[in-house]
Amino acid sequence: MTFLQLICRAVCLMWLMAAVTPERTHAQGAEFGFHGGQATEKYERGGGGSVIVSLPTGIRTVHVGARATYHLAKTGDDGEKSLLLYGVDAGVTLVSSPILVRAMIGVGRAQDSEKSMNLEDDTRTDITRTTNTFYAQPGVFVGTSLGIAFVGIEGRYINLDKGVSTTAVYAMVGFKVGR
Repeated sequence: MTFLQLICRAVCLMWLMAAVTPERTHAQGAEFGFHGGQATEKYERGGGGSVIVSLPTGIRTVHVGARATYHLAKTGDDGEKSLLLYGVDAGVTLVSSPILVRAMIGVGRAQDSEKSMNLEDDTRTDITRTTNTFYAQPGVFVGTSLGIAFVGIEGRYINLDKGVSTTAVYAMVGFKVGR
């Protein structure tokens, strides 16, 4: 079993547990979140933001919205590599008190950019190659709610259709608006 299959099965199991386990639901509202962290493979530190709408379903609170993340260029012997992700996120709250635990999945477009340098004779040529692809990003958020604010840690697996897939860990802070 590959790491991706293991992550996907874990997220599916959490969704199933959320569907059959009753939990106190919260009123509808919006959340604005900001995240920053580190990827483990070819990419450097990254950060971004999200806008999420919370929808109480009677059993669990479901979250849907948009998310964007940019990982800065990582410089190595073979050039620089950066990653831009933008798409939709969906999740479900598994535990809401005293800690906050959410299972989530993001899907969308990814832009994997690679810049390299070629030296021949006394001529320097910069070559930039950008690959547009799709991504799937299962993950888990563990944090705490502080009134209208929330803070926590988020683990994600960034599975690129074309390019180098990686895991990432982000610190997250945000606030809630609405009832």
